[in-house]
Amino acid sequence: MSKRALFFNYMTVYPVLADLLARDGYGVEVVPDAGKGLARLDARAYDVVIVRESPGNESWKLCEKIREVSAAPLIVVSANASTESSVRAINAGADYFMRKPFGPLEFLARVNSLRQRRVAGQPLTVSP
Repeated sequence: MSKRALFFNYMTVYPVLADLLARDGYGVEVVPDAGKGLARLDARAYDVVIVRESPGNESWKLCEKIREVSAAPLIVVSANASTESSVRAINAGADYFMRKPFGPLEFLARVNSLRQRRVAGQPLTVSP
């Protein structure tokens, strides 16, 4: 089974994280804006979605919209270390809130852990 990751709002930081996931076998897609990303989520299945927290309420609104069209594990990455931001992200639909700085191995472990839980939770199908 191929692994797919979708990054929202990543223009400066994503290359390191995207390269890390690509080396781990993920097909990585990056979208610069919410509209394009939501359209892709509506058309394709992803194993994980990563959103960079942005100023204001945009990130939380985006998380809510993502949840309307996808059950993929959702990670919000932020430089904001406040508990309030973490709680808002989770309440908006995020499965995990990662505070920067974090190490690449921690990021990869979190992505793979969320993916494995999702795969384990899917019903098995048996061919006739």
